Order: sequence, then C-alpha cells, then structure tokens
Amino acid sequence: MSVQPVWSGLVEIACDESGFSGTNLLDPDTRVFTHASVQVGIGEARRAVDSLREQSRYGAGEYKSARLFKQRPVLTWLLGPEGPLLGRAAVQLTDKYFLLAGRLSALFSDGLDYRTGTSLDTDEPARRTALALHLQGPRYGDRWWALLQSFIDLLRSKNRTMYDERVDEFLAVAAQFDPVEPELAEFAGRIGRPPLDALRDRLFDDRTLLPPLEVLIPALVETTLHWYADGNAVRMVHDEQSALTVHRIAQVNLLMDDAPLALRQTDSRSDPRVQLADLLAGSARQIATAELNGHGDPALTALLRPYLTPHPIWADPTSWAQLSQ
Repeated sequence: MSVQPVWSGLVEIACDESGFSGTNLLDPDTRVFTHASVQVGIGEARRAVDSLREQSRYGAGEYKSARLFKQRPVLTWLLGPEGPLLGRAAVQLTDKYFLLAGRLSALFSDGLDYRTGTSLDTDEPARRTALALHLQGPRYGDRWWALLQSFIDLLRSKNRTMYDERVDEFLAVAAQFDPVEPELAEFAGRIGRPPLDALRDRLFDDRTLLPPLEVLIPALVETTLHWYADGNAVRMVHDEQSALTVHRIAQVNLLMDDAPLALRQTDSRSDPRVQLADLLAGSARQIATAELNGHGDPALTALLRPYLTPHPIWADPTSWAQLSQ
C-alpha cells in the first residue's frame, strides 16, 4: 500500500493501549493487544470522565477499565450512542499469536519486514503461510509452541554470540516440528541457517530494522492509516510508552511512505482524552478476548463492533465473524 498525501487538514487523536507484555508474546493472559484512539476535545473528555465517576460513584484515583467493566451500565453508556466516543474513536486489534506467526513466516520468505501483518504488507504468499501456521500449527501441540518460544528466544538475543547459540537451538527445535500439511511442510522445508544469519546482521548492524517482537508499532501504523484515510496529517498524543522513541516514530513514517505522523507522549492522568483512550482500549481487550476464547457477550460485542479498524492483525475466523458482522 502506498499512501499518497492529499492534505485536507490536521487530526489530533489521543491514544493508549492495553495488553502490553513486552516481548512475551505467548503470555496467554495478554494474548490480545488493543490500541485505542479518540478524537475528542480536552473539555469534553474531562466532562466524560467526570460523568463516568459520577455514574459509578468513584472518587479518588485514576478511573481504569477494570473497574469500568464491573459496572455494565456505565460501560454501555461509554460505548453506546449516548456516550462521547461513537463515531469519534477507533480500536486496532492484535492477536499476538498471529503476529508471531507472521514474523516467523516472513523470515523464511522474502525476509523479515516490519510491514508484515499490516495493511502495508505486499507479500501475499507469506501472509497465506502465516495464516496456515497460525490456524494449523497448534494441532502439533508442544512442538508448535516450542518452535514459537525458540523463535522468541532467538530474537531476544543480546549479542551475536548469544544469537549464534540460539540459532542452533532454534534449528534443533524446528527439525522436530515436521508438519504433514503441504503448505506447512513447504514452509518447514525453507527453514535453514542462511536467513537466520542474514537476520543476525540486520539485528545488530541495521538501525532501520524495528524490533521484530514489538507489538505496539504495527498497531500504531494501522491507527495512523485509519485517521489518515482522508489525507489528514495525524498528530497523536500518546500515553507514555518506552517503545515510542523518536527514532522509531521516524521509521514508522518511512514505512508509510512518509504519511505525516507527529507524536507527543504524556501521562494519562494529566490528559482526560488519553484516559478515555485507556478505558476504551482496556474494555475492547476484555470484550475481544472473551470472543476469542469462545464466551463472548453478544451485547458488548455489538457495542464494540463500530469502533474496530478494518485491518486487524487477527485470524481466528469464529471470533472475527462475531466482531465484524
């Protein structure tokens, strides 16, 4: 996807995330990652937060989604037509297991690229392989999960020596995977040392490679593209996050063909717009996780549906049928 700038204005959005677990992408308790963005003025956001506190009879301290989710009438007000967010907010969903399958597929295809899994991704064969791995790999039980964990360990290497040691470990684990499905077997046949050696050089020498296990950056890309759709420059106020360095934001802009993104970080407690984004992200994660686990709440899923961006990093067909219908 090539974004062609057609300047029509400036959109300022406030953002926050939920489900961040660093590079531990296999943590089952935080499998779903959500990135929420809201386009609401500061004054209106403050009134909305005050209304939430009044409705829930909550006093001191930051109002968080864990409390909100226990108070269904307040949650349905926030997400529903009487609340402040409908039509002015968005949520990007990421299933970390699928993101990881995409990274693995890309490495042994045309090489690891940070566009992998996003709407910027043009490697359709790698995308199909990632989908097959994600949906069929779990049939192999411990062999599949060991392959993913070994891949994570490899990408966590602190230096070349550690990386080389973990390459040997990864290849030994990969040799045990041995799938029978044609597409998975073809992928397994491509696993070898040359792509791993090439990745080592990029990881330790190439500053243009964004951290492969960073889950926030792909979500940031999709959030920006969503608000940029009408040619708007995007100015983002984001809750403080160590992953959002100046260098990485510059790389995000390069990935999007210099789609205009300016980003400023702040503490969610100091900006009520970011607090609303935090409440939306946390609520969305719980609703989407319930659907993914097969026990979704139809009423809450229906309330979340209008907020979802069109290019989630999500591949489970059953839950997505409910979330997107």
